[in-house]
Amino acid sequence: MLFTVDKTLKLLFGRVNNCSQEKSWCKIYRRRFFIAHFIVGLMVEFNIDWYKKLLEGTNEKEVLVQKIASFLEGKPHESCLEIGLGISPYFAQNLLKYFKKYVIVENRLLKEELPTGIELINKDWEKLDIDEKFDVIVASHVIYYFKDKKKAFEKMLSQLKEGGRIFFVVNGKESDYGPLKLAFSKLINEEYLFTYDELKDILEGHNVREYTLPSAVNFSSYEDLFETLKISFDAYPKEYEHLKDKIIEYFKENIKGNKFVIDQKIIEVIK
Repeated sequence: MLFTVDKTLKLLFGRVNNCSQEKSWCKIYRRRFFIAHFIVGLMVEFNIDWYKKLLEGTNEKEVLVQKIASFLEGKPHESCLEIGLGISPYFAQNLLKYFKKYVIVENRLLKEELPTGIELINKDWEKLDIDEKFDVIVASHVIYYFKDKKKAFEKMLSQLKEGGRIFFVVNGKESDYGPLKLAFSKLINEEYLFTYDELKDILEGHNVREYTLPSAVNFSSYEDLFETLKISFDAYPKEYEHLKDKIIEYFKENIKGNKFVIDQKIIEVIK
């Protein structure tokens, strides 16, 4: 069961709204609580079918690979570690040529055939013991699924060579995606923390660069869009389905044409 931040703060620390001093204190810890809550509490399972549905209608992968490839061209790299395969080795197929060694860590048992020259480690990143260090680590749309995001990042950093780079990819808060998420949070009466904000907090103090790449989800009807975006609400699948009529009404009022825009955020961490 999820509690709102006010209810949980009261449960943990007593009533916090009795005076201005307590209100100020509450504001300080409000954001920290939500970060901790989402880091260790809101664990979701990756749904392959929902992800396939999303990829059928979006240019997301092409946009991301082209940009990351542009960072790698003309620069020497020995090795790459990709964490989380998704449903196909699309990144590996397109980025393998830039490295002498390419390793994928994937928890799911794979049915997909991997390109020649790729090493697969079929384990959970958070439980994996690995000594090797890499020049580049790619973690595209995978951080949502870690039980402890901060520790998962720290582990990546420990496996990165000096001067190496981590490329995180998460959805941004702008364009069509952000407002939809906020509208949904109001419908279920739950304050929402974007993974983008959570990641930026985790990365505070590190050498970071950020890039924004709009991607488009094409849809034939608002019903089709509703089905396509299920993966984006996998933390609240029952609520999303229950609110279908209201969500489709939101689409009709706010999404014009046949494209839903999601800003892809590439966040580069340089060690």
